[in-house]
Amino acid sequence: MNWKLIAAVIVGLITGVLLYFWTESVKNEQVAYAFMRLQPDRKVTRGQAITPDMLAEPVMLPESFGPLAKLAVPAASAYREWLKDRTAAADIPAGSVLLFQYFDDTDGGRLTTMIAPGKRALTLPVNATAAVGHFVEPGSYVDILGTVDEPVEPVAPAAATQPGAPGQAPAVPGQPAATAQPAAPAQPSSPVEQMLKNYLTQYPGADENDVNAYRKQAQDYKLGISSRTRVVTRTFLQNVKVLAVGAATTAEGAVTKANSTYNNVTVEVTPSEAEMLIFALGQSNGSLNLVLRNPTDNSVEELPSINWTRM
Repeated sequence: MNWKLIAAVIVGLITGVLLYFWTESVKNEQVAYAFMRLQPDRKVTRGQAITPDMLAEPVMLPESFGPLAKLAVPAASAYREWLKDRTAAADIPAGSVLLFQYFDDTDGGRLTTMIAPGKRALTLPVNATAAVGHFVEPGSYVDILGTVDEPVEPVAPAAATQPGAPGQAPAVPGQPAATAQPAAPAQPSSPVEQMLKNYLTQYPGADENDVNAYRKQAQDYKLGISSRTRVVTRTFLQNVKVLAVGAATTAEGAVTKANSTYNNVTVEVTPSEAEMLIFALGQSNGSLNLVLRNPTDNSVEELPSINWTRM
């Protein structure tokens, strides 16, 4: 074969290959991707949540535009859901292309916008057992239970009522009948003082220690305080919404490797319910249990406390 013909074929092949790569590079230059941006007249301040009305038509950027194409938030449905109600971590100028760096890198940035008006977010410590094996996730509804030492009803002082005949002290075994009554306030200033007056009427020979002990018992009785307790398990709240587990505020985020295990959950409660749960945590050594509910079951029942006599 003629060497000139061979050379021509080789040159032709090389030219074809070079032309192919050049054509592909031109095509790549013309490939554009859509990215989200703000309206020309809408800016976002730090701490403000992004809402759909703030977004303009997506801007088209070529793949070779530079690092911005990898840092910008794509205008895809998955990223629109990711962006929904997310809180800005920095001020964003009006009309700007939205960059990932403008937002918190965890789901925690959107928690404040998830709290219903009049409610509060309260974080409770849990372990795998207390959180139903970590099957509790954002959006779940749970009941909150705990085991505490519950005071029993206080015992009324023995001389809580006025004895039979005014001014007559009953006989006390082993003691002679009293012939004189100690001075007592004519008009007791409180129920406790009235009880104390009755006590002194019955036991005029009581010393100071007896009087002080009786006064304390009478005060505790009126305040509902008892030194005796019993262990009970009580349902504190029912049908409580879970806002977050760990740092995840979405069910999808909760199943990621970083959030698959967690040691706290954040629930949505009223201010008074928050007080109750914080008190319950203190009384239960910082341990409460969550009971997972069927999402279609929002019933609330009257449940008694459980103790050894009610098992």
